[in-house]
Formats: sequence, C-alpha cells, structure tokens
Amino acid sequence: MKKPYTSFVAGLLVGVALFGGATAHAAGIMAERSTHRVFVDGREVQMEAYVINGNNYVKLRDIGEQVGFNVYWDSDNGCVQVESGRPYTGEAPAKAEPDKPVPQPESTAPADVDAMKQDIVERTNALRKENGITALTTSDKLMQAAQVRADEMAANTVYSHTRPDGRNFNTVTDCPYMAENIHRIATRYLSQHDVSLAEAAVDGWANSETHLRNIRNERLNAIGVGIAKGVNAAGEESWYCVQLFLYDGCVISQVDTPITPK
Repeated sequence: MKKPYTSFVAGLLVGVALFGGATAHAAGIMAERSTHRVFVDGREVQMEAYVINGNNYVKLRDIGEQVGFNVYWDSDNGCVQVESGRPYTGEAPAKAEPDKPVPQPESTAPADVDAMKQDIVERTNALRKENGITALTTSDKLMQAAQVRADEMAANTVYSHTRPDGRNFNTVTDCPYMAENIHRIATRYLSQHDVSLAEAAVDGWANSETHLRNIRNERLNAIGVGIAKGVNAAGEESWYCVQLFLYDGCVISQVDTPITPK
C-alpha cells in the first residue's frame, strides 16, 4: 500500500499505535495482543489481533485479505477505501490513461493479403531452388481455388484437407490432379515470435516431411496461395493459409465457390 499502515491502524484502534510487542500505549489507552483464535467461515486464520477495553481489534487490511474484499489507501482523497466487490490486493486500482493510443488490429487490406501471398510463393520457390528444382508458376485459376479453400475453412472453422461438406480438397476445381498444404496460425503466435505470416507458414511446412515433399515435388509445376482470417477451435483469431499445387501438364478451367456455414 502507498501509505504506512502504522498510522492507518492507529486510527482504527482509536488512537492506539501498534509498533510490535504484546502491549502498546497511546492516548492513555492500553492494547494487549489477543490470544483468541480467529475463524472465517469456520476456517481458522492467522490475524494480528489486539484487545482494547475487552474488545478484539484487527487490521482492516487483514480482514479484507482473509474475507475477500479490497482495502487500500486513496492518496488522491486522503482516505481509506473499501471495495466489497473486488478481491484483496492492498493497492489502489490502476488509473485509466484515456490519452494513451488504443492498439489497432492488424490491417487486412487486400493489398496486404496479396503481398503476403506473394511472399509465400517466393519463400516456397526459394526452398525449391536450394534443391535445384524449377520454380513454381502461378495462375489466376489456381490462386482463386486456393483462396476458396482458405475462405471456406475460415468461415466454418474447419482445419482439414476435407472440405466442410465432406468432399476431398481437390473438388475445389474441375481438375483432381493437385496436392495441398494447409496451415492455421494464431495471430498471437505471430506477435509473440515477431514473425510474419508468410515466414511462419513456410517455416512450418518446411519443418514437416510430408508438406516439404509437396514443395519439392518436381512433378508439380504450379502453385496457388490462399489466406483468410478466422478463429481456431479455441476461439483465437487465426490465419488459414493454403498452398495448392498442380501437376505438370494439367489444366484448370473451373473453380468452385466456397462452402458457407449452414
């Protein structure tokens, strides 16, 4: 507490100043340390108590701590504050800072999402280049299909290679010869580890043998990337990231629409 409790207790005990020992005197009144046991709701608790004129007195802060209400010294108003509806801390509540800027949520403007998608493509191709594999190309249809997959997973909170209606992921187009990598990343993780979404997504895939096999598959020659914001199973704000790969020689002419919640 901000103010010494010696003066606080003295006021409570009608002028008795308690500075230790079994007996204290002030203003002609004698206080002796009480030997009586103290119980709260049938449970014995340890409280410093004193007997004055046949009555037991304890510190208000000790009662607050044991019973469960807050007591603190209000330096602004020069008084003791008791808050019956708050747990005991012994400290005044933190003062509001109305002038402090309120953090704004991460921007999800289309330009930002497009930049993140391109970053994922470049990081993916960098992994292929390390192994002497030809870079993947992008196409509007494949990028559209990957975005459909990201949108429907985010909308339905479904993190799976199976679409929300139970069909396989490759039904998102009219060409079944595809491979897919998916990743769900909480925004909390990005801030805690100070990494970008593209970095976290590609690193996650690169550290998984199955996902890395898709990235390095020489039979795959095209890539589409989808990104959508939703929540995970725990309700945390999260990004759904999708990579769709197309096998060499295959063509997409039609893309399905996202499956929306019923």
